[in-house]
Amino acid sequence: MTDKTSLPVKEEKGIRHWDPFQEFQEIQDAMARLWNETWPFAFRRSTWPTPRIPSLTTTYVPRMDVYEKNGNLIIKADLPGTTPEDVDVTVEDGDLIIRGERKAENEVREEDYYRMERSYGGFYRRQPLPEGITPEQIHATFANGVLEVTIPKPTEKKPAPQKIQVNTR
Repeated sequence: MTDKTSLPVKEEKGIRHWDPFQEFQEIQDAMARLWNETWPFAFRRSTWPTPRIPSLTTTYVPRMDVYEKNGNLIIKADLPGTTPEDVDVTVEDGDLIIRGERKAENEVREEDYYRMERSYGGFYRRQPLPEGITPEQIHATFANGVLEVTIPKPTEKKPAPQKIQVNTR
C-alpha cells in the first residue's frame, strides 16, 4: 500500500552550461552516422534540382583550354580514347558544341591475375563564342587524343566618329 500523504520526489537537475559548439558536434555526429550507412541515398527520392542535360547521356566531361593566339581563339579539348569519327563539332546558337562517345578497354594479364576494364560513355561540352564569328572559317584538327579548334576572331571595326550638325528650328 502506498502512502497518499507523501509527495513525489522530484529529481533535481544541475545547471547545464551552454556550449556554442554543441550543435556543430551534433551535426558532425549525424554526418558520421550517415556516411557509415551502407546505402544512405539508395531508396530516397532526390530533392536536388537537376540541371538541363542534353538527351545524350554524359558520363565524361573532357577538359578544355581556351586561349587567344595570333588573332585566333583556340579551343583544345582532351579526348583520350576517342577517334575523329567519335567526335562531332558544331556551331549552334552562337556556341561551339563538342560531343561524342568515348570507348576504352584496358586489359592486364599477369601471372597471378587477369583484369579487364571497359568504359563507355558520351561527352558533351558547350563553349560560348564571341559575337560576329563566321562558322565557315572555323577549322578543327584531331591528333593524339587532342581536338584543337581554331576560330578566327571577328575584327572589331569601330565606326569613325561623325560630327552631327545641330539645326535650329
